[in-house]
Amino acid sequence: MNLKENSLEKNKSIANDLKISLEEKNIFHLRDIIYDTNEVTLANIFEEYFEIKDILFMFKVIKKEKTAEIFAYLPQNMKQQVINGLQDHEIKVMLDYMFTDDISEFLEELPANIVKRVLNSASNQRRSEINMILNFKENSAGSVMSTDYVELDPEITADEALKMIKDKERLAETISYCYITNEQHILLGFVSMKSILLASSNTMISDIMETDVISVECDEDQEEVAKIFTKYDLLVLPVVNDQHRLMGIITIDDVYDIIQEEVTEDLQKMVGITPIEGSYINMSIVEMVKSRITWLLILMISATVSGFILAKNTDLTLKFPSLVIFIPMLMDTAGNAGSQSSAMVVRGIAVDNLNISDFKYVIRTEFLNSLILGAILFTVNILRILIFMPQISISIAILISATIYIIITIANLIGGILPLLASTLKQDPASMSGPILTTVCDAISLTVYFALASLFLGGGIYGI
Repeated sequence: MNLKENSLEKNKSIANDLKISLEEKNIFHLRDIIYDTNEVTLANIFEEYFEIKDILFMFKVIKKEKTAEIFAYLPQNMKQQVINGLQDHEIKVMLDYMFTDDISEFLEELPANIVKRVLNSASNQRRSEINMILNFKENSAGSVMSTDYVELDPEITADEALKMIKDKERLAETISYCYITNEQHILLGFVSMKSILLASSNTMISDIMETDVISVECDEDQEEVAKIFTKYDLLVLPVVNDQHRLMGIITIDDVYDIIQEEVTEDLQKMVGITPIEGSYINMSIVEMVKSRITWLLILMISATVSGFILAKNTDLTLKFPSLVIFIPMLMDTAGNAGSQSSAMVVRGIAVDNLNISDFKYVIRTEFLNSLILGAILFTVNILRILIFMPQISISIAILISATIYIIITIANLIGGILPLLASTLKQDPASMSGPILTTVCDAISLTVYFALASLFLGGGIYGI
């Protein structure tokens, strides 16, 4: 039995135990099972095996802290049903135990009337914190941060700091690092829990704190936040405003979500899908169609250029029918080469911070790659045609191979340039490495092919 099957069996067993406890109204056993089970596992079990009325009952008989932990991992549609089934005072208590980044995340996707009810149910302080996060630009550092952190004065002792941490531990998303601020909440530094524990009780926090703090401003893009986490191997990152006032923190678990979201968005753009949130299973047919149709229409219309080139060279293809056989291969080769080049440059932009100043380097690199790749493909293609297509003349074999050499070079250069231009224009480079690039390469490969064919075989250029 593999890990997945074992996990499913375990979940099924826990679900059966919970159902038996519910049927027997054995609240004590029900609580024991829930308290002994990870909140992520429980969220999966609730989604798979229980109706909303049973979930609401279980939420009402367990500790509110556990309720909040499980709720954070439920799917969005189930969260909405839970909110609809809770009283206002129950919502307030649950919000007090939830981290603000989790609250803002699920509120962003709720209908306005439910958001209003949730905010009205929250305490004044919680409402203020949630509204602040919701007002930040989507996908900015401020929109994904949490306001649940430990803030310390530099003029207290390590012993006093420990007491403050114990008081705030339940409400803090992490206590691994505490942030040192002044009366105006200006970020001065940070101190690790390890440093506090190892310090003598009367050591001043100012004596053990680190002042070289890596931070981001609230309006920084979340993709840049993920890069900073990766570059500096961070677990937590403080978020400040333009006056360097501490506003919140971003934790490593949030960054995992950001990376998954960014990768998903890039993959969608690379294949011509309008970025859309939600899983494949939970997405409606209408949502899927909306996310796909725009680019399909654009690409279908843009393919008219390729059709025009083919139509203009009908005489040449009628005179040399064997030319038609190689059109799909040439178009695929150009598209694949351009996509490979583009993917490498997009990664370079993300990992190595490539920008327009590296234009010459990218051009040189892709050109040299093209010379080597083109030479290999030129040779292999001639051998392929001579061995497997002996009916094709050597002149056409050379023509096809020469076309491959040229279009590989052009496609690689375009594939390298487009993402750089997109990045310079503040657009997502990934959007330039998919269907747009393929369509451009298709038109170029046909243009080059028929131009060479006309020169090699037709005694002049037809329709170019």
